[in-house]
Amino acid sequence: MRNNIICWITCILTCFVSSGFSQDINPDSIKIYLVKEGWHTGLMIPVNDFTKQTLPVINYFDGFEYVDIGWGDEDFYQTPGFDLYLAAKAILIPTPSVIRIDGYKFKIEKVIEWREFAIMFTLSIDQYLKLCEFINRSFQYNKKNEIIISLKDDKKPIIFFKSVHSYCYIKTCNTWAAEALHAAGYDFDTFGLVTSSQLYSKLKKFGEVLKSLE
Repeated sequence: MRNNIICWITCILTCFVSSGFSQDINPDSIKIYLVKEGWHTGLMIPVNDFTKQTLPVINYFDGFEYVDIGWGDEDFYQTPGFDLYLAAKAILIPTPSVIRIDGYKFKIEKVIEWREFAIMFTLSIDQYLKLCEFINRSFQYNKKNEIIISLKDDKKPIIFFKSVHSYCYIKTCNTWAAEALHAAGYDFDTFGLVTSSQLYSKLKKFGEVLKSLE
């Protein structure tokens, strides 16, 4: 039932785009960014009327310029710092996962300064909607069809949401990011793509490298 609702919403939004529903929420394309910082790899997506409609979770970050969306092990991702035991557990056995979203009020150029690499992808609206469908399907929903918050940091613009996927050594945050872009229509094999360096090497030819991995 939930999957049918998501598909229905996506179809409606596609119709709005095709018919010129509103100039304010009908861009010709969307620029997103694949970025890495420390243990985190994520997708930077602008916050505007169009993205808030196609990715409803972005409504939690109204007033921000961008959101950084990433996926990872539930315990390791939500624990500050580095915990060796949690890292080992995440690698050795399948574990529950969460989606981490961080809001930024800076221009993308400033955010990229803090990242280890950044690749820009200019998505057609059709590609972007397929990306949204993948992300929306990654959330876990309650009986009211609402996404489930796992943890919210009141001191930082960071919210963790429960995900339907399991984390393991062959499916990491890098795999999830690769699968999201593959869902958007980029033709590459995501199997065995688990490290950030593998992700960078695979995807740099599909987008514009704004900051290279040294």
